[in-house]
Amino acid sequence: MVSSNLAKIKALLYASGDQGIQMREIAHRTGLELSACRQLIKKIATDFQTDPNSAFKVLVSDNTYRLGTKDDLADLVQSYVTDAKPRVLSQAALETVAIVMYNQPITRIEVDEIRGVNSSAILHRLLNQGLLVITGVKQEVGNPKQYGVTNFCLDYFGLKSLADLPPLSKSEVLDDDTSDSLLTRFNEQIDDKRTGDKK
Repeated sequence: MVSSNLAKIKALLYASGDQGIQMREIAHRTGLELSACRQLIKKIATDFQTDPNSAFKVLVSDNTYRLGTKDDLADLVQSYVTDAKPRVLSQAALETVAIVMYNQPITRIEVDEIRGVNSSAILHRLLNQGLLVITGVKQEVGNPKQYGVTNFCLDYFGLKSLADLPPLSKSEVLDDDTSDSLLTRFNEQIDDKRTGDKK
């Protein structure tokens, strides 16, 4: 029995896990046109949404698609899954994530310069929690690792892409003196966005 195109795309979404899969990759793997893939993913998302017996929904962040569980199952899933992903982020973690979001790719030393403190421990914790990822190395002495945010991180803050971040004015320099005010504004605007999305 030959699997349908819907089944193929569902299988790719499932196999891609938290990392997700981009539309072009879906088209490449299935041999379908991009337009056909978009229509099929839209149908999958609608079918999941309208089927009370389906636990899934389609998530999209930065043009990357993946499976997630429906919001009303969050408590059930959270009670079962015991991993390193955070429920509440500390002030230091929020500050570090905000700095990486606005500056990625960014090295640990560059994060330290903005925060004014050593960030090794908090960066390691954020990596383990799945909020940050090593994106490469900077071509300079020592080849320091560069960090960026993950799709899970975007989901955590209710963002579809980095374009949804609260904007920094051209005259605003992100450094140790401004990071606190940035974090306050970041939290306020992210909270406002989450509230708006729920209305």
